[in-house]
Amino acid sequence: MSQICPISKTCACRNVTRCRTKEAGRLFLWFPVPHTLKKVTSYLQEFALEYELMHERPGLSLDCRPGQSLNIACNLAKLLAPRELKETQVLFIRGAIQPQLHDFSDIASLQRFIKFNQSDWLVEMLATERFTSYFQPIVSIKDTSQIFGYESLLRGLDKQGNLLLPGPILELATEAGLLPQLDQAARLSAIAQFSRHQVSGHIFINFVPTALYDPIFCLRSTVEAIDQAGISHERVVFEVVESDNLQDLDHLKTVVKYYRDAGFLVALDDLGSGYSSLNLLHQLRPDFIKLDIGLITNVHQDPYKASITEKLLEITQKLNIQTVAEGIECIEELNWLRERGATFAQGYLIAKPSAVPVTTTPHFDPIALTVASANSPLVEQQVQHQSESERIVAAVTQRIRQSLELDEILQTTAAEVRQLFEVDRVVIYQFEPDWSGLVAVESLAEGCISIQGYIMDTCLQPSRAAYFQQGNTRAIEDIESPGLSPCHVDFLRSMQIRAYLIVPILQQERLWGLLIAHQCHHARQWQQSEINLFNQLAGQTAIAIQQSELYHQLQQANQELQRLACSDGLTQVANRRCFDDTFKAQWQHLAREQGSLSLILCDVDYFKLYNDTHGHLAGDDALRQVAKAISQTVKYPADLVARYGGEEFAVILPNTDMEGAIAVARDIQTNLNALQIPHPHSHVSEFITLSLGVATITPHSQLSPATLIAAADQGLYQAKAQGRNCVVQMECEDANVR
Repeated sequence: MSQICPISKTCACRNVTRCRTKEAGRLFLWFPVPHTLKKVTSYLQEFALEYELMHERPGLSLDCRPGQSLNIACNLAKLLAPRELKETQVLFIRGAIQPQLHDFSDIASLQRFIKFNQSDWLVEMLATERFTSYFQPIVSIKDTSQIFGYESLLRGLDKQGNLLLPGPILELATEAGLLPQLDQAARLSAIAQFSRHQVSGHIFINFVPTALYDPIFCLRSTVEAIDQAGISHERVVFEVVESDNLQDLDHLKTVVKYYRDAGFLVALDDLGSGYSSLNLLHQLRPDFIKLDIGLITNVHQDPYKASITEKLLEITQKLNIQTVAEGIECIEELNWLRERGATFAQGYLIAKPSAVPVTTTPHFDPIALTVASANSPLVEQQVQHQSESERIVAAVTQRIRQSLELDEILQTTAAEVRQLFEVDRVVIYQFEPDWSGLVAVESLAEGCISIQGYIMDTCLQPSRAAYFQQGNTRAIEDIESPGLSPCHVDFLRSMQIRAYLIVPILQQERLWGLLIAHQCHHARQWQQSEINLFNQLAGQTAIAIQQSELYHQLQQANQELQRLACSDGLTQVANRRCFDDTFKAQWQHLAREQGSLSLILCDVDYFKLYNDTHGHLAGDDALRQVAKAISQTVKYPADLVARYGGEEFAVILPNTDMEGAIAVARDIQTNLNALQIPHPHSHVSEFITLSLGVATITPHSQLSPATLIAAADQGLYQAKAQGRNCVVQMECEDANVR
């Protein structure tokens, strides 16, 4: 065998081949473009290295002394751009023989070739199986002393038996093409160690989808190890990692199906990191999702994280998916997640990873979770003497934050505060950027007049706003007492106000508005404890408002991303992906409703001649005008105009019979003719025209959606055969589904 330094592309996950490029041999290099070849030959000539060019494609080969191939490769890496490094292909053959057919399966990128040649220590570690597993408990978030299971975490061992963290190991294995071997070693180590310790509960085992070429072959040894260890399949949870870099969703679904068919559970790891998508929930439908540590850290203080995590928890609860919050390091994070319905907790607050799985974990009582620090020796004492006001703030805050809709937040705040302080009226005054503003919401006791929508106080000018922006409060026990200006007293009387308390609603340095309590019928002496509590509630209201604003900004951004993802970049109508999704959804809906579904396929006549004559820029502009003309004909929100491909467009018309669809097709022709886009080389008109195929069907479960598409497509074909610039309707019964 001439095979010396393979980067394995087989499913032989346990086959670890040592690289022998330190021996003499011949190095073959193929380059992505001639420019890369020129850079490399200049380097070789500079150092008087002889080489032989290839004539079929940009490439060369050269003889190397022992160890020289890696040295040349590393020097070339300094010359080439990152993309050139990835796209330059390498094959090393030991000795002086020519490569054989089987050798070409060992061709690798220059980047991988270098990394593999630098991975002797990892290859040795794999060959000698110097790995172990640590275990971190996953506990019930309601009762953290109840252990549900353990996540297995890979650790390497050097020759002296010292631990090596997984980060550098995973990074090198990925770059050197050794991830399949490492992934299997991690799975088998986890199973062996878990079995040895004889602990109860579930075991969470990570796996990398891209490391599995054939799930039936690659995972056979894993299933056999589980069975030999006597671990029941329902106790094993396989975690999908690397979900931020999924290249092949169908492959991942095949792997997950294999696990499920074998009776295992599936978790989606690190949701909220990288490019992980909510779409994976729909595609994989996991039993668990693990919320990434990046979301969990300081979630109780970060409104962005809070808004996102709350919605994720809400979604998973509706879908009956259990959640594991990773990386919990403080009591405040645990408390926040517990209040919002997370299922399980994991993190250093509970227990650190250990070689021997822990069998007891601390119990954190819900009351203790409001204490500022879990590590303070005064925790128990502080819990026992927790003030009534803190419990009140926590209870009111929870009710305020039950919604992310601003109106509901403000109305709940006003109602809760009025009931708590037993005042006659509570209003929330909102400022505009120019310091104008009005009463946004109010909560009234019986017998009080409404002032919602009013400008509260003509004295609230920028100078007064600056006073509140500094965090100051204002408490007036009786407006009849000396000190207020006569005009101010008259204004307050007109609003039926006898005493009031005002505190600012501050978002960091931004004065959003004011939280105001009114006593309408008698004076009131405001206690300092009341003022402090009022301030705390205003602070919580400010956080809730900011979360609402950020949530809606996030919604708008997501809607814009969704629009862009479903929109054709050139014509701004729907793209093919959107067409496929909409067509499928309408088919399923109308199959239930037994309604008509019509489809129009349109093709611009002799568009290639138009492009050849006027150029592609003019062609693009023409397609935009055609798309606009078609879009102007649809009348109902459910109708969809899409670019089907190239110069072809499609129109989906739900609940539209053949007569209605023909009318729409005629309107499309009329709108396009009105534009009179010149097309002197067309064989049917001096202007751009369309050929259209129309078909209608009543969907049902025994029919394929392809039936309707095939019928419209054949109608379009016949329209072209009949001379173009016409509409042809096709009965679905006459269509041939291809």
